[in-house]
Amino acid sequence: MWYNGDINTNFSLQELISILLKRGGRIDKYYLQEWNRNKHATVYLKGWFGGKNIREALLKALA
Repeated sequence: MWYNGDINTNFSLQELISILLKRGGRIDKYYLQEWNRNKHATVYLKGWFGGKNIREALLKALA
């Protein structure tokens, strides 16, 4: 997996969510529930991005 360096991967999950929402992204509330955070997730930011968990999906979308 690679990222272009625009997003520091050391951000907390809350900071990543905040950045995505400020850029106009969308996250289904289902994936934000505590028991679903380690399951496969998708987020939308000018296209759909998926990952093995919510953090990975956010990093892909913000990269």
